[in-house]
Amino acid sequence: MTDVPAGVVLYRPDVAILTRLLGPLAQGGRPLLVFVNGPLEPACAQLLSSIPTARVLESAENVGLGAGLNAICAAAAAAGFNHVMLFDQDSEPTPEMPEQLRDRLLAQTAQGQRVACVGPLLQPPDGENYRRVRYFWRGSPGDTPLAAAVFVPTSGSLICLAALAAIGPFRDDFFIGGIDVEWSFRAWSRGHACLVARDLPMPHRCGDPTDATQRPGLHFLGQSRTRRYFYIRNSVYCLRLPHIPLAWRVRSVAVMLAQTGLLALREAERLRNLTVISAGLRDGIFGRLGPIPPSLG
Repeated sequence: MTDVPAGVVLYRPDVAILTRLLGPLAQGGRPLLVFVNGPLEPACAQLLSSIPTARVLESAENVGLGAGLNAICAAAAAAGFNHVMLFDQDSEPTPEMPEQLRDRLLAQTAQGQRVACVGPLLQPPDGENYRRVRYFWRGSPGDTPLAAAVFVPTSGSLICLAALAAIGPFRDDFFIGGIDVEWSFRAWSRGHACLVARDLPMPHRCGDPTDATQRPGLHFLGQSRTRRYFYIRNSVYCLRLPHIPLAWRVRSVAVMLAQTGLLALREAERLRNLTVISAGLRDGIFGRLGPIPPSLG
């Protein structure tokens, strides 16, 4: 029975990729909550209108991923649902995945564990040069199919709405970048687990595709200026949050210094890169969050 709603946040989606996401989710009459950030191309609008169970929540302008996720969760809760499975537009789930994750969450709850979310194991689609998501485990997961993760990526995560109410909403002032990391740490700090079902793989396109010869650790260098800015700004801002563990703060600083250092050494775009780096550092330090500054957009 398809009784778990799916929520999708869209921003300038590719209609072919969107079809591969919504097609399986729409099977069996599953409720779909679709938050559209800004204008939508006619082909995508037509696709949504062809799905009877799709409810479209629209924003005239891009208000960011966090705001879209919160709107979807609020709509699901208002409709009386206990859980919602969240996606961005770059995933390819199976039709039965929401219920599979829900059953795993309920099984853990029955054993006395408070669970915030359960996600599938994200994997890059074959032959498309997207980077593999790196998971950080709490302790040694061993061979167990369900493992505790430091944070669970947003796309594909099944959210317990009662836990969300206790933990608090996603940070919409982060706009994009690090939203899932901050929320997962906040969930753990308030006694709720974030789990990954390692036996449930799901193809997912993470960020921008890389050159076939590019080393995975240097993926940051191939991202857009917008993504770099949000990554730097939100990472710096997270350093002040009490629920972010010291070990993670130290790791974040080391990784960010290495990445931004390499970016600053690029001769061809050095001035533009330094502008993004300095803006991200400045705004993160002073807590200037929200959309990207107009001078960088």
